[in-house]
Amino acid sequence: MVDFRCPVGAREVTALRIKIKAPIRSADRELVDSFLVSAVATLLVIRIYLEASGYPQLGGEGLHIAHVLWGGLGMLVAIVLLLVFLASTTRHVAAVVGGFGFGAFIDELGKFLTSDNNYFFKPTAALVYVVFVALFLLSREIRNFRTLTPEENLVNAVELSKELAVSNIGEVDRENALRLLDRSDQANPLVPALRERFLAAQPGPVRPSRLSRARDSVASGYARLVGNKWFRRVIAAIFIVEGVSFVLSTVASAALVAGTLLGIAEARVAFDEATAGSTLASWIQTVAGIAAGALVVRGVILLWRSRARAYQAFELAILIDLMLYLPFAFLSEGFVTFIDVLIDLGLLATLRYMRSQEQRLLATAAGS
Repeated sequence: MVDFRCPVGAREVTALRIKIKAPIRSADRELVDSFLVSAVATLLVIRIYLEASGYPQLGGEGLHIAHVLWGGLGMLVAIVLLLVFLASTTRHVAAVVGGFGFGAFIDELGKFLTSDNNYFFKPTAALVYVVFVALFLLSREIRNFRTLTPEENLVNAVELSKELAVSNIGEVDRENALRLLDRSDQANPLVPALRERFLAAQPGPVRPSRLSRARDSVASGYARLVGNKWFRRVIAAIFIVEGVSFVLSTVASAALVAGTLLGIAEARVAFDEATAGSTLASWIQTVAGIAAGALVVRGVILLWRSRARAYQAFELAILIDLMLYLPFAFLSEGFVTFIDVLIDLGLLATLRYMRSQEQRLLATAAGS
C-alpha cells in the first residue's frame, strides 16, 4: 500500500492511494500456445511462399507494402477484439490473429537490425528462434511456478460465469468452473452462489465445428499410430542408430586426439582441420552434442529395463538439442534449420505420449 499525502494546515489529506497487487493469472493454458503456434506457422508460411515465388513485392511506382505492416494490422485487430468484445471465444480468436500479426512482424526483424535493411541478415533466424523459445519458457514458468491461489481460481470462475448470462455455457466450461470453485476460498459468499448457478445451468447442445472434428480425427489417428507396437520399435530403432553413431564418432575423436598426442603426422593434420576456426558457438554445440549423445546412449541401455525411463532420457537429449545446439545452427544455416526443429518437436511429442502410456500401464499393473 502506497499513500501520497498533501499537507493542509495541521492536517494531512490522502490525495491518492495506490494498492499494488500481483496480477491474476488465467487458468486457460491454451491461449499462449495458440498465439505461439499461429506466429510460428505464419513465419514459416511467409518464408516458404517468398522462397517459392522469388520474393515478389506488393506495391509499385516507388511504393513497397512490407508484410510487417500486415503484422501490425493483425496485432491491432487482436487488441481491438479484446477491448471491444467480452465473449470468451474472442480471446481465442485474438490469440490466433495476434499470433499471425506477430509472426509477420518478427519475420522482418533483420531489416530493422541492419543499416541497409537486409531482410536476409543471417543471424535473424537465430534471434527469432531465441525469441520464441524465451516466450514459451517464460509463459510456462508464469503458469507453473506455483498453483493458482484461491483468489485466482475464483476470478477465473467469474470469467466463465459470463457464459451463464447469455445461456451459452458448455459442459466442459461448466465442469471447469466447478473445479475452480472447489479450489476457491469457501468463505467467500460468491463461491456458493456461483456454484449453485453453475449446477443449475443446462449446458447447450454440443455441436462440434468442422475444425474441432478435424482436430479430434487427427488426435485419434495420432494416438492409434503412437500406440502401435511397430511404431514404438521404429522410434526405438531411430535412437539406437543415433546412439551407435555417437559411440562411433566418440571413438573416432578419441583416436584422433590420441594420434595427435603420439605425434602421428596424419592425425595432427586431421586434428588441425577439425578444430580450425573454432569459436565459442562451436564449442557450445560440441558440448551440447556430447551431452545429448550420452543421454541417447543411456536411453538405449535403459530400453531393456524401463521404457519409461528410456523415453525420459531421449526427451532430455532432444531438449538439449532444441535449447543449446539448434540456436547456433540457425546462425550458420538460417531458417532451413526449422526443419530440424519440427522433427525434434514431433519426436518430443511422440516420446511424451509414449511415456505417459507407459506410466499409465505401470499404474494399472500396480493397482491390480
